[in-house]
Amino acid sequence: MAPASRLSVDDWAMAALEVIALRGLEGLSVEGLARQLGVTKGSFYWHFADRAQLIATTLLVWEQRGTLDVIAHLETVEDPADRLRSLFDTSFGDEAHGLVDVAMVTRADDPTVGPVVHRVSETRIAFLEQVFRALGFTPRKAAIRARVAYSAYIGHFLVRRSLPDDPVLVLRTTDYRRQLLELLSVERPAGG
Repeated sequence: MAPASRLSVDDWAMAALEVIALRGLEGLSVEGLARQLGVTKGSFYWHFADRAQLIATTLLVWEQRGTLDVIAHLETVEDPADRLRSLFDTSFGDEAHGLVDVAMVTRADDPTVGPVVHRVSETRIAFLEQVFRALGFTPRKAAIRARVAYSAYIGHFLVRRSLPDDPVLVLRTTDYRRQLLELLSVERPAGG
């Protein structure tokens, strides 16, 4: 991160995402964030008019880094099975990002958050559908598997948030990913 005297908009947004992962959107305050970054509120107001503008900017950073950049990287993986495995490893392996996703999804009824959550969810599900299609599933089965996979991802981190000390969720995330991949690959067409 840049020195406190030179914080960028991106620095503020990334710090906001850290807070959201720990305390949700309701835990995000200008004062708390400035304190965390070791700067005054004046530094915040140099970049943002108010908390609402910070949230709007943070949502765009979340969408770019947590969805668009991830998909762009995964599209370079040629084998669809490797692409799906890499997606699961990346997604389930990043607890902070998963907790941010849950915080955002649970605020989908918010007029600022909702449209971005909707767009992110649609983009992620569409990407999953493409992967399942590339694995040889019919459009219908690919659509269902995409939604099951996305629901399992969000559900995993929702349960993880509510049961932070659950030994299965804490110690067996790799097993969870493998089991989910196995379940989603059942009835995979021959040769696909």
